[in-house]
Amino acid sequence: MKEISRRAFNKKSILLSCLAALAPASPAIAMFDKVQKDAFLARKDLSDALRSMYMTYDATYPYDHKFNETLVKDQLRNLQFSVEKGINAEQIDHYIMTNEPILKRIKTLVEKEGSEKALVNLFDDEPCSYQLFEHINVKEGERSFPCPYKSNLEHGKKWLKTFTIEWSDVCNKWCIPIWKRSADIIGIKIEVKTGETCSVRLQSPKGKDKAS
Repeated sequence: MKEISRRAFNKKSILLSCLAALAPASPAIAMFDKVQKDAFLARKDLSDALRSMYMTYDATYPYDHKFNETLVKDQLRNLQFSVEKGINAEQIDHYIMTNEPILKRIKTLVEKEGSEKALVNLFDDEPCSYQLFEHINVKEGERSFPCPYKSNLEHGKKWLKTFTIEWSDVCNKWCIPIWKRSADIIGIKIEVKTGETCSVRLQSPKGKDKAS
């Protein structure tokens, strides 16, 4: 893994800014105006975020690291603890309880705008989903995404040698019950399929239908 200091990264950022400044005046002014008005580009921690992403994906030993690794491994550790202690049901209850205010807000939107709004809020407009899934495929009445747990569990078993749960445990004791319980609170019916690619599909996929 190559070392890159914050100072060096910021220097590269400054260089790109200088190159932009060499562009014709009007486009440069327009870009500056966009930066001033764009909340994302105006963030002061943006260089740290980009540096963190670079450092993460530059780490390829003993396997390719990804942005969601810490989140996924923490969820796997928590699941293993709950399974070993026989408190998996309590873990699911606790997760749903702490997430209930968000789910009830989504339920209100679904009642006004239809079932598709549930998928939009759970996936398309949800930063936590961006942090967990590498990409999300959007289809009316359905969202699909690569499983973030399988490779991390395999890496943990091979290199840490402390994971004893199986991939099927993750599917049946975490993913499926979490999605099903969340859907119950929102007031929709879903079908969950797990595998290399997972999917959450509305059982009544007409986006304009309101939840009953």
